[in-house]
Amino acid sequence: MSFQSCIDEAVKGGELAAADGERLKQDFDRLRERKRHSSEATADAEAKRGLAELLKAESDHQRRKAKLGIRAIRRIEQDLKLHTNASGQVDVADAALSMLEHFGTARFASVEGRRRAIVGMAHAQMETFLHHFRRGAVLGDKGRWNRAQLDNVVRELFGQSTGDQAAAGLAKSWTETAEWLRKRFNSAGGAIGKLDDWGLPQGHDPRAVRNKGLTAWKADIKPMLDPSRMRHPLTGAAIDERELDGILDEIFDAITTDGWSRRDPTRAAAGRGALANQRAEHRFLVFRDADSWLSYQRDYGNADPFGTMMGHVNMMAKDIAAMEVLGPNPSGTVEFLKQFVAKEGALAVNGQSKRFGGVTGNKAQNRANTYQDRIDAVWGSIRGTLETPVNGTWAAGFAGARSIITASVLGSAAVSSVSDLGTQAMARQFTGLGATGVLPDIVEAFKGSTRQELVAAGLILDAAENVLHQQARYVGTLGGPQWASYLADRVLTVSGLTPWTQAGRHAFGLAFMRTAAEQASKPMGELPEAFSKTLKRYGITDHQWDLMRKAKLHTMGGRDGGSTQILRPVDVAERIDPALAERYLEMIQTETEFAIPNTSHRSKTALISQNQPGTFIGEVLRSFAQFKSFGAVFMLLHGARVHRQIAGGGGYGSTKGLVSGASYAGSLLISTTLLGGLANQLLSMASGRDPQDMTTPGFWGAALLRGGGLGIYGDFLFGDVNKYGGGFATTLAGPVVQRVNDFWNLTAGNAIQLASGEKTNFGRELVRFAKGNVPGSNIWYARLAFERTVFDQLQYLVDPEANKAFKRQQQTFARERGQEFYWKPGEMLPGRAPNLATAAGP
Repeated sequence: MSFQSCIDEAVKGGELAAADGERLKQDFDRLRERKRHSSEATADAEAKRGLAELLKAESDHQRRKAKLGIRAIRRIEQDLKLHTNASGQVDVADAALSMLEHFGTARFASVEGRRRAIVGMAHAQMETFLHHFRRGAVLGDKGRWNRAQLDNVVRELFGQSTGDQAAAGLAKSWTETAEWLRKRFNSAGGAIGKLDDWGLPQGHDPRAVRNKGLTAWKADIKPMLDPSRMRHPLTGAAIDERELDGILDEIFDAITTDGWSRRDPTRAAAGRGALANQRAEHRFLVFRDADSWLSYQRDYGNADPFGTMMGHVNMMAKDIAAMEVLGPNPSGTVEFLKQFVAKEGALAVNGQSKRFGGVTGNKAQNRANTYQDRIDAVWGSIRGTLETPVNGTWAAGFAGARSIITASVLGSAAVSSVSDLGTQAMARQFTGLGATGVLPDIVEAFKGSTRQELVAAGLILDAAENVLHQQARYVGTLGGPQWASYLADRVLTVSGLTPWTQAGRHAFGLAFMRTAAEQASKPMGELPEAFSKTLKRYGITDHQWDLMRKAKLHTMGGRDGGSTQILRPVDVAERIDPALAERYLEMIQTETEFAIPNTSHRSKTALISQNQPGTFIGEVLRSFAQFKSFGAVFMLLHGARVHRQIAGGGGYGSTKGLVSGASYAGSLLISTTLLGGLANQLLSMASGRDPQDMTTPGFWGAALLRGGGLGIYGDFLFGDVNKYGGGFATTLAGPVVQRVNDFWNLTAGNAIQLASGEKTNFGRELVRFAKGNVPGSNIWYARLAFERTVFDQLQYLVDPEANKAFKRQQQTFARERGQEFYWKPGEMLPGRAPNLATAAGP
């Protein structure tokens, strides 16, 4: 009986699944094709031997994954049963969500925390590379330093000597980092084969491949490939050149059908297979040389080699983190977490579970349902499926609109971020770093040499991590057409917000490592209480601290030309224990979020849940969430910390707990409100007005909101129009809805007024609409001059009552806010300097 007949009989008898049988026959046919010039018996024998080797390799891999999976589930189940919430009660629901992301509220690592630690360690290995190809100060990625030398690096990666020693050294740092990631992926259960002179991963744009067509695509790519160097990821067997044509057919179908050509509909959710089975394909296609790779990427992928490298680091870090924390099949483990929560919730309904945070009855069922939904949403955000559009055209259009709005209205957000000084001081105080020296450390972190030192220590370089999928503070993700996200990114950078945020995050990391070095001579029992508590909150034991402090301290440049010693995660990794080093780095990076609130999966999903872009509700919620992400993460982080202070001190009925929580909240509110008030005064002067009267309650209410990241709503304490021209309802709905409303009023609204014989103010409204929608026009240090010399003069041309409008504007601010203009609307030059005395009241 032939091999194919044996397989058919096994399928018919129910001993083998139809899909597995078909795969075995295809593998047998491919292996037999290699020996087609031999006798039929020899070809069959060789094919059977090759298939046996393949099946053994797959079987060994499956057994290894199974062992790793069982080990992960046992560890996770133990963590679930031991985790306690803020009140000290065992809480499996909180533990399950914390497995994905937490902020120092669990002693075990989270997927997101591990991911950040891996990215930090990768950046440390590539620090010289990242500095050499840093972004241009004005043009960003498009003006990247030494961009022309990138092609030489690519050639070195493909084994071509360019004679450029710098490029060879930079290529080596990338190769070593990629190899470190490959080994770590495999250790977590993956199967990526080693390939010398591998070069770079390739990306495929499904639309470009689909538009070209199978025949033309194959004609383009075949001459670029080196089939002799293609290997099976498990067996390492070579791919015969005669097989290439059929393999390219499969790859084309997989790319253009999003992988559906390789799977049949089942009851399992698509895309939720074991991560250990992924990430090898990008190494399967091996290009002949650098020029071939560059040519293919220009036509069918990402033409920026730097972006490709950073994207590879990010994706590998994300997968490794998920596999190390959740096992080789993380999505399956997430389902286990949800079912664990569901079971404990069901038992708690009848009071049979003592592991559900003390909640019983119907509340337990509601809580179980809520946490299962939150787990799905946060996991979707971590994996990126939450940002996968349902309708790509609609999603790109709305994302582009949000990016343009960002570029049009956030040019002064850098001024508002002065409140970071308050949150950073509070975070340092709580963590045991001391609240002093915040501003000098930030100034120090702006220096290029200091930034290099800190990236080499293990701190993430945001400009490298977000090169392909931009993250913007106050906004969240910058998506849509590349030109729109690039425009928004440039405004946020040129305005100073992005550099300030990066310097602030690095300054906190510097303070943490400096404090650790200062305390390295002391055992855990002799450490300051706050610092000791911080270590213990992240599961660092007395013994582990003793190991950490044995690492050699690193001396780096300090303030005023001096020097300072720091305890770097990379030194702990090299000399003590890599896993302990990453726990240390995860702690630093997580606590940094309290110092410089930026973004989190929990806060993002709290606003948009599981609604994807390209759907009606998904786009409505994203419009609602725009400019609210900072306020959401601020409340999530610091609100939760206040709650834990109260609950940990005996609960809401305890005087000790209330005093502890009130002390933290009060100190935070006072510091951020004072700095929010300073931001409001600076923004007033940047708008041509004298400082506001600080003796009025409204001023301090707006300052409180400004310090908490909700400055846009502070404007409503002074009137019913915000600084972007919208009312409360449209502001609450979000800037996209607000812009649609403004455009309607400008066009159809004016047309209706004209048809009704009513007076229109089209010219004035057109200028106001332009003010709020011209990208870059509101950058804080240039906005006033641009407004007075361009927009105001334009209003004179299109609005016959411009003078009256300008005077009404002055009267409104004088009446409602008690402010006069030192550079009056409509005038080409300021009439005087700002009157700082108005801040003290009349």
